[in-house]
Amino acid sequence: MILSVRNHLLYSGSSKIPQVPSPNTGGIFSPKFLIIHYTASGPASDVASYFAQESADVSAHLVVRRDGSLKQCVAFNRVAWHAGKSQWTGKNGTHYSSLNNSSIGIEIENWGPLQRTGDRWISWRGTNVGRSKVMEARHKFGTPDCGWEIFTKAQIAATVAAARAICAAYAIEDIVGHDDIAPGRKSDPGPAWDMKAFKASVRAQISRGNSLFGETVQVQLTD
Repeated sequence: MILSVRNHLLYSGSSKIPQVPSPNTGGIFSPKFLIIHYTASGPASDVASYFAQESADVSAHLVVRRDGSLKQCVAFNRVAWHAGKSQWTGKNGTHYSSLNNSSIGIEIENWGPLQRTGDRWISWRGTNVGRSKVMEARHKFGTPDCGWEIFTKAQIAATVAAARAICAAYAIEDIVGHDDIAPGRKSDPGPAWDMKAFKASVRAQISRGNSLFGETVQVQLTD
């Protein structure tokens, strides 16, 4: 999958990725970070449509469904409400807080942490999740230590493609998880998301000629 950014919207070839605009946005900004989230939702949920409701009081730039399909809810040059109370120190030592104002957010459909009940894994909504879709792990910050829904191959491929396009279009300094910028408060994307491998996949394309889709890449990803 090869994607590109044009006029702050995501394209596949000559076609826009489906748009589900959210009213829950702020002003124009220049993104410096890419934040990865999970939705904590099941296959029946339509998170993009939820973001489209003003009452939701939350949004993200992209939603990646379990089948790898993408929906864009907020233009990449406009603030989305996905990070909440957060902080991060950039590569040059600059301290950032409230990262809504400096980051693009990608929400990936996934239940997140799961609890074992007998021989079953159960989501926070009480939904049974098949054992073949679950890994057991301790969060890198210690808790929770539980089961985690595995992200699909289609989701990983779609998110890599989107990240490459975003890094080609903007001066993205780093890619981090919601748990990195809000440790203790948030656990997404959690241990089922291999951030090191993900960033390596994005970096692999960047390293080939230092250009994507005809635009200069300015990203400098750290491990």
